[in-house]
Amino acid sequence: MRKLLSLLCFVLAVIPAFAQKNYTTNKAVVHFVAADDQDIDAVNNQVTSRLQANEDLSFIMLIKDFKFDMETMQNHFNTEYMESDKFPRAFFNGKITNIKLVDFTKDGKYPVTVSGNMQVHGVNKTMQTNGFIEVKGGLPKATAQFVVTLKDFGIGGLLIKMVADKINVEVTASFQ
Repeated sequence: MRKLLSLLCFVLAVIPAFAQKNYTTNKAVVHFVAADDQDIDAVNNQVTSRLQANEDLSFIMLIKDFKFDMETMQNHFNTEYMESDKFPRAFFNGKITNIKLVDFTKDGKYPVTVSGNMQVHGVNKTMQTNGFIEVKGGLPKATAQFVVTLKDFGIGGLLIKMVADKINVEVTASFQ
């Protein structure tokens, strides 16, 4: 009887850990605009992301999926700056450090802090930013804005001095 009671207590304690909710999307949006040149503006709306209620957050995207208004600019972006044949993907793997403030069962907008590792152009960099998770109808939507310095990721060259070194990035992920 004691063993059965112990087993029941163990199962009841472990089930919530396995019941952690995972949310995913393959339609997250990453939009960037150069801080010094509003003409440098691109959107990637095919970003895959996963959010776990245990605090893990990840993003992966193909560099070639960024779309510019001007085809020439998109060409330069992929060949001269991002070298997207050599470095086809960008990643972010991190944690929401204050996930306990988010109630996934209650509609609301919750401020969050995200920290982790971002890899762009083959270079890894620790990043931290603030954002929001908005829960509506039981589904979260994550948003954040931050600045990326291109030289921190080895993106440069002669033309970058004439264009921009700081990029304003906006991320939006509506999870299912």
